[in-house]
Amino acid sequence: MNNNTLTQKALSKGVVLGLGLLVLQTPLSVYGHGYVDSPKARQAICQAQGGYWWPETGENIPNLACRAAYLATGYVQFVQEHEFAVNITDYQNQAEVEAHVPDGLLCSAGSEEKGGMNLPSPHWQVTEVMPDEQNNIPFRFRATTPHNPSFWQFYLTRQDFPVESQEITWADLEKVQEYDDIEVSKDSDGNSYYEMSINIPAERSGRAVLYTRWQRYDVAGEGFYNCSDIDIKRDSTPVSWQPIGYFVRQGQEGAVGEFARARLFDATGQELINRTFTVTQANVNQWQQTFAAELVTDFPQVLQIGLKDSAGNITFDVNNPLSNQVWVTDSNYSFTLSLAATPVNTPPVIENLPDRQADENTSLQVTVIATDAQQSQLSYSWQVPAPLSFVADGANITITLPEVEQTTDFSLAVTVSDGELSASESFNLKVNNTLEPDIPQWSAEQVYVGDDLVRYQGQVYRAKWWTLNEIPGQANVWEKR
Repeated sequence: MNNNTLTQKALSKGVVLGLGLLVLQTPLSVYGHGYVDSPKARQAICQAQGGYWWPETGENIPNLACRAAYLATGYVQFVQEHEFAVNITDYQNQAEVEAHVPDGLLCSAGSEEKGGMNLPSPHWQVTEVMPDEQNNIPFRFRATTPHNPSFWQFYLTRQDFPVESQEITWADLEKVQEYDDIEVSKDSDGNSYYEMSINIPAERSGRAVLYTRWQRYDVAGEGFYNCSDIDIKRDSTPVSWQPIGYFVRQGQEGAVGEFARARLFDATGQELINRTFTVTQANVNQWQQTFAAELVTDFPQVLQIGLKDSAGNITFDVNNPLSNQVWVTDSNYSFTLSLAATPVNTPPVIENLPDRQADENTSLQVTVIATDAQQSQLSYSWQVPAPLSFVADGANITITLPEVEQTTDFSLAVTVSDGELSASESFNLKVNNTLEPDIPQWSAEQVYVGDDLVRYQGQVYRAKWWTLNEIPGQANVWEKR
């Protein structure tokens, strides 16, 4: 039996395969890669804050809105924070978009499995945004797998929308910005981002949900949908920056392979910033300056880092990194910066795949749930024996079950890799023969008389009269039931 390996690039999603034992490798990027990083999307906030692995009560989840989401629909919505996507072939048709992403499921891209993201709550973490003189705010989308060409649409919930108590519908949204294809950029760690500005209507202020749609120009019509909770600030008075401590402390030199984590909390302990930076050979001598610049660029209304001069300007002192302070708009905020060794890579963890059974001449859908402690991009390889055929799309597979002469067990497996380490899980698939089990197989040595029933090549035949060694389906003595 020949084994074959196909990559997703060489295989369209619509091709059904049945070529012996076929292995299909499909990277996770096939069906959804990215999330709004600033102002951060709901699911990305929940994922970053953690606490959802144990216990099942969710009591270790610090954010009450994230906890309610977990209790409603589990943790898939957190571990798949960059997969809030849906395929809409007629994606230029707004009616089709709204049919696939219906009212009440906008924040989960139409997915009920991730439906906890749609729950209204006063506890969703809110990002303060302050439009500049042109009424623009910065926007940043973390593209774990960039997709070009594509286009962007941005919406705000209407001014009077009750964010804390009502699920979002399309009628509650007002489109405020559109972009066609945007070039991807990379940060110092090599992470890909889409960056642009969103124009906020001059009359808008206060709480709102920023709704982002990122739509690929492709045959499948893959589109991504995220909700970000924001508070639009309109302050005519100059910002009063207050120092709350030093950016780096004595002894925080930073060695190649270490990563720095900066975290900012408000007066209630709610996390406003959680950002990491990897120290590499290329940036080891200026990592403090580079990391500080990234933080200030991404959160200009929240913090500044450096020394304040007599004119009130805050700039980073590259000659004396230890002298630079963290400046915020509220002296009750708190800031921490830690350095730690880069975690040792561990293989992905695959949830147990239970055995399954289904009738012949039907199809079966299977989804594997895999997680990675380092949040690496995962790829999936499915091992499916003939005569089964299948279509795989990352963690999802649709298996077409053939006709079988008797109930038959098949062993299937999936291997999940983070690019370095992998894990495998197998399961048994029982394909049930739906014909009468007491009908014997046809035999060339057996004499049959009128009304005798036999099975041959998955079909049932009735003998019209006496016969010996005449093949069902070929000889006139047999009629198919």
